[in-house]
Amino acid sequence: MKSPLCRRLRSERGFTLIELLVVIAIIAVLIALLLPAVQAARAAARRIQCVNNLKQLGLAAMNYESTNGVFPPGQMKLATRPPSGFTLFVNMLPYMEQQPLYNGWNFSNAYDNLFSSTARSATIIAGLICPADVIPQNPVQNGAANEWYAVTSYGGNAGSQSHPFMAVTSDGIFFYTGPAAPGFNQVRIAAVTDGLSNTLLFGERDHFDQNFDSFANAGWALFSQTMGMWGWWASSSGGFGLTDVAMSTYAPLGYTTPVNYASASAGGLTQSAFAAGYETLRLNAFGSQHPGGANFTMGDGSVRFLKSTIAPPTYHALGTRAGGEVVSSDAY
Repeated sequence: MKSPLCRRLRSERGFTLIELLVVIAIIAVLIALLLPAVQAARAAARRIQCVNNLKQLGLAAMNYESTNGVFPPGQMKLATRPPSGFTLFVNMLPYMEQQPLYNGWNFSNAYDNLFSSTARSATIIAGLICPADVIPQNPVQNGAANEWYAVTSYGGNAGSQSHPFMAVTSDGIFFYTGPAAPGFNQVRIAAVTDGLSNTLLFGERDHFDQNFDSFANAGWALFSQTMGMWGWWASSSGGFGLTDVAMSTYAPLGYTTPVNYASASAGGLTQSAFAAGYETLRLNAFGSQHPGGANFTMGDGSVRFLKSTIAPPTYHALGTRAGGEVVSSDAY
């Protein structure tokens, strides 16, 4: 007969190693099942916030047009030395609940808005940031100069091409206008003959591109800027200022640089060929970190998700305001 002490010791024994491993395995399986659902929920939340940001941008642009009779200029290009200007986002500040910032803007001297990390141009505006976008640093410093700029995830539709400045078209909604851009006029709604619902107004910029960054780090990219450096919402430049605030359908939707510097240079690619090819395509490209495509505001204020597999002719047609193309809603 076993003593009460032996019975108590047996009843109080802990888990065996096998039992513990079984419990751990069950927990691991549950985590594996739940993790994709949690990630999907987070991605959906980021996409919803992005849609709301673009809706607000569309509303701001329409209110600007209602007040001024034209859409804001992509980049108001002034005849100054050095070249300077004001972007569409600066002009839209009063319609983006940023009236105090607009009131403090120096429109007599564009460069007065840039100096120090607390400058007006360095103001981070939450509505200009997509939560899915990967921006390494914000605001950013312009090289060795004491000029600071906040980065935006969004840009206006410049039409068929937005970069480089000597090749910019005027068949979209936002492009160069002003004293240093003769022949380029701000767009009226009446000029959007393709229909507001068939014309892009704003879209997303994807700042993540490690291959592009490898060329920038090698000194091949324009100003040696990595992809995360592009997109200054208050760019003062009269030269490449439009590149910061507008993209186009020149490049496929979601285009990223397909090769890195090491392999491309070893294969004989030259810096000039990079600039004319990969760099031009990348700086024109709309894109995002949302799986499968990017969000766009249409001219009527609606927001649509365009798939990265959209047919090039359809994509190009959406980029122009008066191309005469017929685009059905089921084409994208």
